[in-house]
Amino acid sequence: MKSSIFNIFWSFTSLLPGDLNDCPDPTNTTEATCVKGSAAVASVIRHSIERGDGPAFHFPKLDRESKFVATHPEGWGVNRLILHDYFGWECFNAPPSLFTDEERLGSINLLTPNFRPTMSNVALLPSSKWFQFLEHIHIHEETGAAFIYIQGESQPLTTPAVESMVAALDYITYVNEINGCIEEDSDGFSSASHITNDTNICLIPIVYLAEEPLRNEIFQAIRDHHNPPLGFIQGFGEQLSPELVNNQTLVAAIDVGGSIISHLHVEVDLDSWTVRNFTFNAIDLQNFPSKLKDDEYNQDMEYLSTLADEALANDPIVGTTGFMPLTRSVSESAWRMCMGGECPIGNLFTDALRWTAGADFALLSSGGLRGEGWEAGEVHVSDLWAALPFMNNICTGTMTGVSVFRVLNYSTSVATFQSTYTEMGDRLVQMSGMRMTYNTQLEGSGKGRLISVEIWNRQKNEFLPLERLELYHFVTDSWMCDHFDPYKSFFKDELKMEGEVPGEVDDRRTVQEIVGAYLSYLTEKGITYDTSIRGSHVNDTAAFEPMSFIQTAESCLNNFYWETKLLTCMPCPGVNNVKFSDDRITFLVTPDSRDLFGRNVLSNRETFNVTLAARLIPEWVLLKGSANDLMKGSTLLQPGKSIAIDFNIVPSALRKGSTRSTVSFGVIIDGDFPGCLTDLDITFDTLVEVRTEENFNHLGAIRAVGFTFMTLAMVLAIIFFIWTHRNRKHRVVQKSQPVFLELICSGTFMMASCIVPLSIDDSIASVQGCDIACMSAPWLLMMGFGITLSALFAKIWRINTVVSNAMNFRRVVILEREAMKPIIVIFTLNLTLLMCWTIIDPLRWQREYINGDPTNSYGFCKSDGKASIAFLVLLVLLNGAALVQVFVQSYYARKMDDEYSESRWIGIACLSWLQVMVVGIPVILLTRNVPVAQYFTSSVLVFLVCMSMLLLLFVPKIKSMSKRVQRQLSGFQRRRSQGFQPHPPPVFDTEISKTDENKQLRQHVRELERALEELVSDS
Repeated sequence: MKSSIFNIFWSFTSLLPGDLNDCPDPTNTTEATCVKGSAAVASVIRHSIERGDGPAFHFPKLDRESKFVATHPEGWGVNRLILHDYFGWECFNAPPSLFTDEERLGSINLLTPNFRPTMSNVALLPSSKWFQFLEHIHIHEETGAAFIYIQGESQPLTTPAVESMVAALDYITYVNEINGCIEEDSDGFSSASHITNDTNICLIPIVYLAEEPLRNEIFQAIRDHHNPPLGFIQGFGEQLSPELVNNQTLVAAIDVGGSIISHLHVEVDLDSWTVRNFTFNAIDLQNFPSKLKDDEYNQDMEYLSTLADEALANDPIVGTTGFMPLTRSVSESAWRMCMGGECPIGNLFTDALRWTAGADFALLSSGGLRGEGWEAGEVHVSDLWAALPFMNNICTGTMTGVSVFRVLNYSTSVATFQSTYTEMGDRLVQMSGMRMTYNTQLEGSGKGRLISVEIWNRQKNEFLPLERLELYHFVTDSWMCDHFDPYKSFFKDELKMEGEVPGEVDDRRTVQEIVGAYLSYLTEKGITYDTSIRGSHVNDTAAFEPMSFIQTAESCLNNFYWETKLLTCMPCPGVNNVKFSDDRITFLVTPDSRDLFGRNVLSNRETFNVTLAARLIPEWVLLKGSANDLMKGSTLLQPGKSIAIDFNIVPSALRKGSTRSTVSFGVIIDGDFPGCLTDLDITFDTLVEVRTEENFNHLGAIRAVGFTFMTLAMVLAIIFFIWTHRNRKHRVVQKSQPVFLELICSGTFMMASCIVPLSIDDSIASVQGCDIACMSAPWLLMMGFGITLSALFAKIWRINTVVSNAMNFRRVVILEREAMKPIIVIFTLNLTLLMCWTIIDPLRWQREYINGDPTNSYGFCKSDGKASIAFLVLLVLLNGAALVQVFVQSYYARKMDDEYSESRWIGIACLSWLQVMVVGIPVILLTRNVPVAQYFTSSVLVFLVCMSMLLLLFVPKIKSMSKRVQRQLSGFQRRRSQGFQPHPPPVFDTEISKTDENKQLRQHVRELERALEELVSDS
C-alpha cells in the first residue's frame, strides 16, 4: 500500500519579530517583542520534523510592505537572504503586481532559479525578466505535493482563474498517468510550461485560492474535475478547521493575519488517492511556547537583528508631519481607509507629486496606499515605503476636461466607498489640486455618481469649475499609467483629443523619493505638513443631477458641427473676423469733383481660409485693380492675409442729394464643417452726397457784433481810466483810492480783449494760429477777472480796516504797497495755473462732423487729456473765492459812505454777473455745435460783465462829484460864518505829524466826527 505523509505550513508573519526597533536583545527569551517573525516559523517547522511528523513544506509570503524591507540596502532582496539563503525555503507567493515593474525596489535581487514565485493564473511575456523564474505549479519533491496558487482576476497580468486551475489539474493528472500513479483515462492534455518535475514521483495537487470572489466557481470546478485536488486551501476569511469533502478533497481556511502559523498534517493513500488521515494545528505566535526558543532559535534571532541594524542605519529622517492615522496594516488586513474616501496619506503623496511636477492636479489609486501611520513629528524613509511599498515612478501628461471627467466618473461609479477591503475599492482615486462632489446614493451603472469637479487655479488662488475643453497638466504614478486597468487607458491610449499628451513615465526617481524631497522642502521652509482632511472628496446625497461631459456626433444641436479631434460639438464657423477696415465710406461731390477714389481693406482674422467673389456692386461704383478680378472669379484669402478693394465713384451717374448703397461680396468658408452654412455675405456701405460746397460753420459776419461789444467795453475802460487819473486828487476820487480804480479799469479792459481770440477760427487763421487763440481766451479772461476782483477786495478791505480801527480810537496806517499784497497773490496763482495748463494740457483747435456728416462740421477748442478740466476747476475756485471775499468786505462796509466803499453798487454789479452767468453759461454749453450762437452768447456775456462793473462803479462817482462841488461850497460858507474850519479829508499816503499833543489830536477827531455828521445830514 502506497502512502505519502507531508506537513504544510502557512504563515503571513513578517520577516522580523516586529518593528525595526523591537526585540533589542534577541537572546532574551522573555522579551515580549521577540515573538513572531520568520525565526518563529522556522523553529516550529524544525521541531515538527524532529518529532517525526514527516517532511515539511512552507509556502512563505513575500514581504514588500514592512519598514524593514523598505529601508534595508537589499530592498525586496532581503526576502531571499532570509527565506531562501538562510532558512532554505524553496518558493514564495506574492501578488502579480510583483511583475508589473521589473525595476521595483530590490526586485532584481529576487531573480534566482532556486527561489521562485508560484502563480498559476499569471501570464508573462518572454521579454519579462521574471519569465524564466515564474512557476505555474510548484512541486515539492520530498513529499510530491504540487501547489496550484490562484490569484484574483482583478490583479494585473492574470488569466481566467477557473480555466487556469483546471489546466493545472489536467497537467498533474497527465504527469501522474505517465508515472503510472493513476490509470490513463484522460481525454488528452495540452502540456503546460514553467513546471519543475525532474523526478518520477506521484504528484498530490493542492489548490490555494488567494481571494474570495471566485471561491464558488473554483470549488465547483474542483468537484467537477475527474481527478480533483486532495487539498483546497482558502487564504481569506476566518480560519476554518479542515473538512473532508467527497472523501477526497480536504477544504480548509487559514489565518492570514500574521500572528498564526497554520500546520496541516496529511496522510494520503496513493492507491485510492484519498486522504487517509489529517490533523490541523494553529500556533499563536503572540504566545509562542518557550520550549521552541532554543539555541538555534536564538541564533536565528541574532541574524535577523543584524539585518535590522543594517536597515536602521539606512533610514534617515526626511521631514515632519502631523499625526498620520492607520491606513492599512498586515495585522488588520480588512481595514482600507483610502478606499472609503479621502485619506491623509493619499493627500501627502498626491501633494508631493503635484509639487514636483508643477501639475494642475495629481491622482493615485487607493489600493496601493497602506501602512500603520506614525505619530506627529519626524518622518523616516521607512515610513514612506511602508505607506507605498512599491517602486513606482511618476507619470505626467496633459488631458482635457473631458478626459478628467472620464477618469473621475469611472472612479466614482465603480468604487464602493467602504473603508474595508472590497474588490473594486481600489478604483477610488486620491487627489491633489482638485476636489470632486459625488452622491453615493446614485446608481453607478447609470449616468454615474459624479456631481461636480473643481480644479485649483494658481493665478486666481481659488477652485474653478472643470472646463470641458481646457487642457490640464496631470501627474500620477507608473502603476496607474502602465498597469492598472482601465486607468492605463485613461492616462495613455484614450488621450487623443487635440492638445492632449499621453502620460509618460519618468523613471529617474521613485514616488517615495519625491515625497521625501517634498517633506524636506517643507521642513526647510519651517512648515510641518498638515495631515487633516481638507474636503477633496465630498459626498452630497442631496444632489441628483450628475455631470455630463461626454458628447456624440448625434447630440450636436443646430449651428453646431462634430469636431472629431476634440470629440466635441463645436459652433459652426462664421465670418465675424472676416471684415472690412471701414463699415461705411463717405464721399462729398462738389462741382469741382472728378473721379473719386476709394479703398477698403478686407482682412481675414479667422483660423481658416475663405474664398471671395463679388456679389452686388452699384453701377456708380467701379472696382479697380485686383478688386476687379473679383467680378470675374473668386480669390482665396488665407488666415492673417488682407486684400485691398480699390474703387472709383462716378459722379455723373449720381443726382444732387445723398445716395447710399451697399457693396456686397460672397464669402465661402473652406474646411470640413458638416451641417454648417459656409456660404455667407460680407458688405460695406458707400454714402455719396452731391453738394455745391462743404459747410464749415465759420463765424463770418457775426464777428462784427463781437468786436463792437469788445470796442465799447474797452473804450469805456480807457475813458474811466483817464478820468480817474485826471481827477486822482479830487476828494471823491481820492476817497475811492484811485490806484485801485485804475487796476479795475485795466482788468475789465483785459477781460473785454478775450473777445479777440474768441473771434478767431480756421477761416481767417491757420490751425496753429487757432491753437494759440484757443489758449489765449482763458488767459485774458481769467487774468482780467482776477485783477478786477482782487483790486475791489484790496480797496474795500483797506478802508474797512482804517475806519474800524478809528472807531476804536486806534490809529492805523495802511500803505498802498501793503494793500497790493492780495492783488499780487491772486495774480500769481492765476498766472501759475494758466502756465501749467498751457504746458501740460493746452486747448487745441479741432474740427468735428455734425451728426457724422462729413459735409457739415464745426470747429472748437478742446484739450487732449483730462488735466485741463482740473485746471479750469482750480481757476474757477480761486477767482470764486476772491469774489466771495469781495462780498464779505462789501457787507462789512454796508453802513459806510459810498464815497469810501461803494458796497451798494458792487453788490448790484455782482448780482448782475450772477444773472448773466446763470443764463449765459447753459446757453454756451447747449450751442456747442453752433459756433455762431456760441460766439454771440460768449461775447454778450463778457460785454455785460465788463459794462456792469464799469458803469456801476464809476457813474455814481461822476454823479456824486458834480453834486459834491455845490454842497461843499454852501457848507463851507455856512461853517465859515460860524467860525468853524474843517480839517481836510484823510490822506492815506501821508502820515500825520507826531509832534501834536494828545489834546490837540482828540480835538481833531471830534471836529472830524462833526464834519461827517453834517455831510450825512446834508445828503
